[in-house]
Amino acid sequence: MKNIKTSLCLFIILFTFSCSDNSSSSSSGSTITPQYAYITDGTDLKIIDVSTPTTPTLVNSIAINTSYFVSVSPNVAYVAQYDAIEPYISLVDISNPVFPSIATTIPKDNTLAFSLLSDMYTVNGVGYLTDIYRGLHVVDLVNLNFSSQVNLGGDAMSLTKIQNELFVIDQANGLHSYEVTNPSTPTATGIFNTTDIDIASYGDSPFGQYHSWVETDGTYVYVANTIDKKIKQFDASSLTLVNEVNIEGYPTAFAIHNGYAYITMKASANAPLQSSSDSVRMYDLATLSLQDMKILSRASGVALSGNYAYVTDADGLHIYDISSSTFNLQSSLQIGFGNFVALGQ
Repeated sequence: MKNIKTSLCLFIILFTFSCSDNSSSSSSGSTITPQYAYITDGTDLKIIDVSTPTTPTLVNSIAINTSYFVSVSPNVAYVAQYDAIEPYISLVDISNPVFPSIATTIPKDNTLAFSLLSDMYTVNGVGYLTDIYRGLHVVDLVNLNFSSQVNLGGDAMSLTKIQNELFVIDQANGLHSYEVTNPSTPTATGIFNTTDIDIASYGDSPFGQYHSWVETDGTYVYVANTIDKKIKQFDASSLTLVNEVNIEGYPTAFAIHNGYAYITMKASANAPLQSSSDSVRMYDLATLSLQDMKILSRASGVALSGNYAYVTDADGLHIYDISSSTFNLQSSLQIGFGNFVALGQ
């Protein structure tokens, strides 16, 4: 067994030379051809070989208690834990996905204001993290420096990025933006919308957290809004509401890819979230109209790449061919409940 210091040094070397622009796990579709899907299930991080979409196979899993959110950059999977149990994030070395290992962990910390990670965006070695209880974190990922960080805004739910502008949902400002020409020092632009966004969070233990999600197609900003069950389209320059559609359910993950929005929803016993479609849905962004849907069981994660959608629910992973702008099931891998899914090479 390697000692911790050696493993961490190796991990830093691997990661330093492989940082790239990478959206959150449930964000806009990737242009890479994924080799693996990474799925959290509350107990483990599961690694699935998806190089052949019709025959996905479980490669390995690694125990991570209360594993909830996952985001992937080259050689590293960031796995956030759901509840008060330590740690805040486990950084998993996936340079060899067949033999994953936890390189280091970041503890929950009142001083650093780490509590419950809800969304993540990485770019050029800088990590932007929204925390449901502690706001927006800006951290140095290249040096794994989580102690020297910026913490901004109110309790934060989700974020996305268009060029040099970061769009964030938080309880202090609703939907608002930061200018990030200098990635490590976001500057509030003064543009915000506090009237059209559900800024609350709703617990669903032990399956995670309901909250609103924000994504972009590079032109408009879209919010999957929780309490009123809608996708809302906003002008990116003014954050004024342009259009909206009722989605009939409470969002658990949200992604945009090739002109379509993809959203998973699941039923909840948590008041006031009592009645919800349990499905994955596809919406045409040009009209904000429903294109297709599939009924699932506790649907909770979606990631897009090329012609495929990778969706998790209570039964495991479902891979759909979306090349015809409909959900055509290619395969299902019955591996048990999945919280989130992220893709990597």
